[in-house]
Amino acid sequence: MNKMRAATLILSISLLTACANQKPVERPPFPVEEYAQLQKIGTGKVAGQVFMKTVGGDVRFGAGSDVYLFPGTSYSDFWYQTNYVSQKPIAPPDSRQMQYTKIVQADGSGNFEFSDIPPGRYYISSMVTWQAPTQWGLAAQGGWVAKSATVSNGATARVMLTR
Repeated sequence: MNKMRAATLILSISLLTACANQKPVERPPFPVEEYAQLQKIGTGKVAGQVFMKTVGGDVRFGAGSDVYLFPGTSYSDFWYQTNYVSQKPIAPPDSRQMQYTKIVQADGSGNFEFSDIPPGRYYISSMVTWQAPTQWGLAAQGGWVAKSATVSNGATARVMLTR
């Protein structure tokens, strides 16, 4: 994975819905033993589509967006609950987490697929953005979406990655 993608992932996940006036919540220590016990070989798949609906009901697809897949662990559970669900700013992740993160790019309709995934629980995350007119010009809209999925060997976990 190139350094720009890694930096984007680290920055984006840590700043997800962060407010500038809030101090980031410190993450727990990286659980080396928990990650070492993760299976490394598998035949599962995760496939789906990334999109968001506008206030007006239009659908905006994550066309060309990077889609991230990373194992469900106590470390990623903390991120999901603190940053994504509770929308609190969080400190950047330990760089060792990148060893366990897979990235694919969504197609023009927001479709994505990960293959050769070991069995287990995972988080899938991506960003959907678009420009909307305001009285002051165009403004960025959208944001991050994330879901969890369980993968089994020989099966495909289907995920509609939306909010």
